[in-house]
Amino acid sequence: MFLQTILLIFLGILYASYSQDCVRLVSKEDAWDKKLHSDKMANYRFRQPPRNQSCVPVKVHFQLKTFAFDEYADRFTAKMWTRMIWRDERLAWSPQEYGGVSKMVVLATDIWTPSLKLLNSVDPDYFNMDMEECLVHNNGEVMCVPEQIYESFCITKLRNWPFDVQNCTLQFGDGDRLSTTRFRFKGRAITLDAAEYGNGWNIMQKEFKEDSDSDVQLSFTLTMERQASGLVAVLIGPCVILSILTTASILMNVNDYIRLGLSCFSLISHFVFVFFIDEFLPKHSGDTPVILFFVRDSIILTITSVLFTFVLSKIVKRETVPFEWVSLVSNKVFFSFGKYLILPRWRVEPDSKDNNVNNKEIWTNMANILNSVYLVVVIIVYIILFRSYMPKEPPAEY
Repeated sequence: MFLQTILLIFLGILYASYSQDCVRLVSKEDAWDKKLHSDKMANYRFRQPPRNQSCVPVKVHFQLKTFAFDEYADRFTAKMWTRMIWRDERLAWSPQEYGGVSKMVVLATDIWTPSLKLLNSVDPDYFNMDMEECLVHNNGEVMCVPEQIYESFCITKLRNWPFDVQNCTLQFGDGDRLSTTRFRFKGRAITLDAAEYGNGWNIMQKEFKEDSDSDVQLSFTLTMERQASGLVAVLIGPCVILSILTTASILMNVNDYIRLGLSCFSLISHFVFVFFIDEFLPKHSGDTPVILFFVRDSIILTITSVLFTFVLSKIVKRETVPFEWVSLVSNKVFFSFGKYLILPRWRVEPDSKDNNVNNKEIWTNMANILNSVYLVVVIIVYIILFRSYMPKEPPAEY
């Protein structure tokens, strides 16, 4: 019991000694800091810019945290840290006069701060630079780093959708017409860090420029590429399948209703695919995606195939004496090397009771020739359509 009492007394004395030193140290530093604030804020007029300066140079650096591009509303939203640095001689002091204090934190509402405004904002009448605290160095240099959300219009370009590339620009200027602030970029202007990817887009390139003599003093443009892997799978694949369906129907026998059924199925699938694209396609754009031109021309080819099937079915059923030019073309092709180029080849089944077998054979040969020519034309047209209207991945330099 005696030892425990001695130990408690010793700890009490030790605690009292060290705690008083800490209190005196903290209190002394707080006192100098309070005195510094009191002296600097005594006659400070926060509505007036720094004195003895025709203009106030302000260095600005943006650090992108997150971004989003709404192609349905043509809006680009960026959440960024906006670091602004300027010099205010009214806030300078000598550290020796204030116990070695070389920095102090002040409320942004207590000092003059530059009015950096997004000029191409969605809401041009709204302006609020939400700053809480700023760091002031003893040489009068002030640094404020507010977290801001900037939202601007960005016109969507969908010509190469879904491999589209969008360029969104943010333009900044002085929001206070009474001040003479001159903004300049600091360093690389904008830092992306891990924000290059987000919300279905990749930032591939950034450009910035500054002009302190114009209303738009600072501006930077972000080049974004859509993350199109999923859309490519559900758009390009069906285009290939539809073209194969239309081409495959031409290879079938014209007397078989399967050919007509496959052509009609392909035509219906085209229209279903158009409604499917409408679910994904952004509506606010002056550009027409080239993939829609491909679907349009493919629909025309499929309709032509359906009508051509009816025409060929009438030709192969004819029993009248063929025209002279029909016989000439038929014999010229089928009694030469050209017969190996005819694909497919339909034959007339021999019938001893039918006296018009020869005529029907000539008409059938003519239908084979026309069908083969049409098949080649369709294949060539689809090759042209794929080369002209199929969306292409952006070049690597983006």
